[in-house]
Amino acid sequence: MKKINMLIVVAMGLSLVLSGCATQNDDNPWAGYRTDGDGNLLKTSEGRCWRTAQWTAEMAVPECDVAITGEPDVPVPVELPGADMEEPVAVPAPMTVVFTFDSASLSDASRIALKAWYQSVAALKSPSVEMHGYSDPLGGDVYNRDLAERRAQAVAQWWQQQGDSIAEVTVIGHGEDHSVTGARCESLRGDALKQCHQQDRRVQLVARSAAE
Repeated sequence: MKKINMLIVVAMGLSLVLSGCATQNDDNPWAGYRTDGDGNLLKTSEGRCWRTAQWTAEMAVPECDVAITGEPDVPVPVELPGADMEEPVAVPAPMTVVFTFDSASLSDASRIALKAWYQSVAALKSPSVEMHGYSDPLGGDVYNRDLAERRAQAVAQWWQQQGDSIAEVTVIGHGEDHSVTGARCESLRGDALKQCHQQDRRVQLVARSAAE
């Protein structure tokens, strides 16, 4: 009787060795292959998998028997529309350059402000810039229109001196049209009148981008 029991134990041990001590269940991705105690696939030093005695061709997995299973299908990444498009750069707000009375010369402060605005426009895609020159209503219409255009040309000349032609530039002289001071200066005289119309003596720069 003891001899029979011993034979049964030996047979059971042999069965465990042959099965690679692997737990066979539906959740085991390596069914038919030897694994360690944590369920990790065991391989030889050459990278080959150990098959158990229960292994069949239906249990083959690409990692171990690619000759049987064939190469696994690799999903093709789906490229979403516009995924590779750069985030558009915001168009800077219009800028106003103010001039002193009867002058078309840029001040140092205006040049500094223009430089910062110029750099913002340079970041746009195919930008264009309109430079609208204006004058105050003091003086004749023809003279004021010429002065307004000379102011716009002064800004355009500064723009060209920056080197790279980053934008298409359009220069327009409006004269005393489109006053921003309105009728609030009508009762004033002399230097007070000139000071009141300060904001009318200006060039307004408007930027646009091809990305708009």
